[in-house]
This record gives sequence, structure tokens and C-alpha cells, in this order.
Amino acid sequence: MAGLGGNARVLVFERMDPTDRSIEWLREKGLDLTLGKRMWDPGFQRYSEDQIIAAAKGYDAAMGASGAQFSRRVIESLPELRFISKFGMGYDSIDVAAATERGILVSNTPDDFNLLAVAEHTIASMLALKKQLLVWTPGFMRNGGWRGDVFARYLAGNTVGIIGLGRIGRAVAERLAGWRAEIIAYDPFVEDAPPNVSLVDLPSLLERSDIVTLHATPSAGNRHIIDRAALARMKPSALLINTGRASLVDYAALREVLATRRIGGAALDVYETEPPDPDDPLFRAENVLATPHSAAWTFETLESMGWHGARNLWAMISGEGAADVVNPEARSRR
Repeated sequence: MAGLGGNARVLVFERMDPTDRSIEWLREKGLDLTLGKRMWDPGFQRYSEDQIIAAAKGYDAAMGASGAQFSRRVIESLPELRFISKFGMGYDSIDVAAATERGILVSNTPDDFNLLAVAEHTIASMLALKKQLLVWTPGFMRNGGWRGDVFARYLAGNTVGIIGLGRIGRAVAERLAGWRAEIIAYDPFVEDAPPNVSLVDLPSLLERSDIVTLHATPSAGNRHIIDRAALARMKPSALLINTGRASLVDYAALREVLATRRIGGAALDVYETEPPDPDDPLFRAENVLATPHSAAWTFETLESMGWHGARNLWAMISGEGAADVVNPEARSRR
């Protein structure tokens, strides 16, 4: 299929680059693009399976983020599809095994801007909870509040446990290096840790950590790695940070322990359903910092990922240059 060039029809079901310059670049290459939603428009909604099947019917390629699930049913309903260019590092919204069977190449964007943004957001979340920024707010001041019997805490001297020591987990560890925190990590696929990080088993990490932060790549093996049993091992004062994936946490169990103050608090950027239910009790909890899957939502990151995804798409379609293909074995199925 490489060499399609201007004969390729592409559905950009989500637009990532706020400048759209990467879109124009693809058009200049001769691709026939149909543009879908802009990710920064208000009222974000995901595509249902039926909607993405209807929208992508007859297209050679699709490009977008996680607003559509390319399940086996979707993939098998799109016989012309040969390329999926996914914005972002995670690709759990795509059934890669099904894509591979059909000879569909899938690419992602392991982008430095993305990991920097998520690592910074993770550190900011730790500090916001430690420094009581959920309590000491303009609203608190408008009501005459002044310090009171709530006390901030140091990050220095804390033990921070990182679950998942990939690129983002390591970026978090690197940024914590100057904060005089003890950094431990659990990752069954890593043998060598950075000099300032000690590898431990999961029970030890949960029991020792003052802050647990999640950066594991989602898989069937780590689904709900933070479940009731894991939460029960954590210190009553411990904080949980999830800027990774919702599937890593049993959110029903988390709601219970937060409501009963069994742990100190949580900072959450990802949810079981996105956008989440506005009436979720998590958003009324005084010990929860909630952000709208915005850890990587910086102008620089979106622009960079937009270009990265566009270049991946062109490389897969034309054969010119290299793409970050996650299933190269699909080439043999064509």
C-alpha cells in the first residue's frame, strides 16, 4: 500500500494541531483529507462504534487521538482501512491484534513534549495536594478564611513510589531528583533504574510510599493494579496520583477510601468514562484534585504531536521516512 500518495483518502477524525499547519502539509503532499472534530472545541464527545464506522467507511487511513475506539468490530467493518495514525503515546483505544491480522499499520507519537508536560503536571499535582491548594483558594479568602487548623506538608523527605518506570516515569523521577525525596519504583519489565531510584516490589512500594504515582503502560496484566487490596496497603496519609490511565485504578474502591479518608487524597487526570459524569462524587470530595485529562494539554505538546502524527501518516502511506509503527508485523499480512 506504500506509494498511494495522492490517491489515499484520510479521515482526520480528531484534529490535534491548533495551528492546522500539519494538516495543510499533508494536503500539499496530495492526500485527500476529510476533517473531523477539533479537540479543543467545547463540548467534547467521543465517537460511538457505529459513528466511527460510518465516518471512516471507504477511507484508506484514519488519524486522531482516543476519541474513537477502534475495536475488532470497528476494524472488521472497515475493509479499506490500511493505516491508523494515533496521536499520543498510548494506543489502548485500538485493538492492535485485530489491526495486525488485517494488515493495518498503527503508529503512535512517543513525543518529548508529551512526556515533559505529563511529568510537570504530575509534580504540580503532588505539590497542590501537599501545599493544601485545594483548601487555600480565592473562595476561602472571600469567605474570610485565614490559615486555620489546616497545615501544609513538605515534599522533601517524602517517599515517592512510581509505578511504571518508562519514559514518563523516568521523567518524573528526574524532576524529583532535587526535591530531597526518596524515590522508589515498581516495574516488572525494568532491571536497571536511574541512580536516584530504587526498584522494589509492589507491596513494598505501596506500604512505604507517601505518594504513589501511576505511569504504567495499560495492559490486561495491570488492570486495576490499584484495587481495594492495594489501597488497603497504603498509608492513611498517602496520596495517589493518576496521570496515566484510568484502567490502572479500581475507581469504585478509590471512591470508598477517599470518602472514608482511608488515604490522604488523590489527584486524578483520567477517568473510566471520558468526559466523566459531572455528578461523580469524586468532584465533591475535599481531598481530590481533578483535572480534565489535561496533563499533556499544552499548546506546544498539541502542535508537536499533530506534526508527529502527520509525519507518521505520510511515512506509512508513501514509504518515505520512518514512522513510529507499533505493529510492524502487520506489513507481512498485506
